[in-house]
Amino acid sequence: MQVSVETKEGLERELTVEFPTSDINGEVNTRLQSLTKTAKINGFRPGKIPMAVIKKRYGGQVEAEVLNEKLQQSYFEAVNQEKLKPAGQPTINMVENDDKDNISYTAIFEVYPEITPASLEGQSFEKANVTIGDADIDSTVENIRKQNQTFIEVDRAAQDEDQVVVDFVGTIDGEAFKGNEGKQVPVTLGQGQMIEGFEQGVKGAKSGDSLTLDLKFPGDYHYKDVAGKDVQFAVTVLAIKEATLPELNDEFYTKFGITEGGMDAFREEVKKNMQLELDKAIAARLKNQVMDSIMDVNEITVPKSLVEEEAKNMAEQMQSQYQMETQGDAQLQTSLFEDQAKKRVSLGMILAELVKVNEITASQEVVMEKINEMAATYENPQEVMDYYMSHKEKLAEIESFVLEEKIVDWACEQATVSDKDFTFTEFMNPKNEDEA
Repeated sequence: MQVSVETKEGLERELTVEFPTSDINGEVNTRLQSLTKTAKINGFRPGKIPMAVIKKRYGGQVEAEVLNEKLQQSYFEAVNQEKLKPAGQPTINMVENDDKDNISYTAIFEVYPEITPASLEGQSFEKANVTIGDADIDSTVENIRKQNQTFIEVDRAAQDEDQVVVDFVGTIDGEAFKGNEGKQVPVTLGQGQMIEGFEQGVKGAKSGDSLTLDLKFPGDYHYKDVAGKDVQFAVTVLAIKEATLPELNDEFYTKFGITEGGMDAFREEVKKNMQLELDKAIAARLKNQVMDSIMDVNEITVPKSLVEEEAKNMAEQMQSQYQMETQGDAQLQTSLFEDQAKKRVSLGMILAELVKVNEITASQEVVMEKINEMAATYENPQEVMDYYMSHKEKLAEIESFVLEEKIVDWACEQATVSDKDFTFTEFMNPKNEDEA
């Protein structure tokens, strides 16, 4: 087998492979000979079919199978011989020539870039220092009450925080569009469930009112066919319902597993859960800083094929989620995810090299500790543990998570880490995310 490699633009390589035709002829004859014993053809007794008949009936199919197998085998042998690391699947093209004694083909593919991870010395990170106060617990308790509120029908005009039940029909230039109609849709005023202007237009209406709302879809609306277009909604108000918050009593506490200790025990449980979420958020913030820094100091060329594949996967995942939430079938363009996909692929390759170079490992003991920690937050911890241990892909996710935590530890040892104080509200509130 003769092999040559040509370096194309960027990470692209063109591999040319040539091997003797005799390499496949012998295997083709062996398989055809075997078929003379097992094939069933009308007019011939089993095991008595002439080779000429077998060749005519199966020759082309068998030759194609053997050639395909030889192409795959020779490709991997050539790649190993030339010490190449292909990224993605190759494009195989047969080379036409008059040499009947040899078969030639080219394989075009990208290779993984050579990465030498840079040091993080001189980099600086901020670790959030957050204390949960009584006022933070008060606010969280109030949010829990709102999450468990009920709605009671009232005979008055709709106002903010009311739930308004409506029928609506939307038209664009007098024509219907996909998803333009809703029946008995509950809309809580002030929550931004509907496009801008809808909830404000319904505010002040009473049960039985019919309204016409002239609005406009946002330019970045997820359903591209209507994005940025003027729309008219004919709305019928079916009911106005007022929110009623549950009382803080033993019956309410029991819903959250608190059977003793009343308000004090409930607040302690709330604080415990707040701390768990806070710890996750603090770790995530530090991790994001580390990952951004790793990307900044390690600029690499990324294989286009891997970016395209990742963008495709992201689009399919988002499409699946969108269909589950809306029952829609609008197709999401892969190009929308290219930038994020490039960042994911780049970071993944850099982290893999960091793990290798620095001999960072996720021991089984540490992985089990992480699974135990996660399982402890569920009602049946053992069931959660069994689930992870019986699903290799889920176990691999935990292992990756542990490795990322260890990379953060490694980064913090190299860089300068300083504390920054935050209140619980400003740290956890998305509106203050830039400050945090």
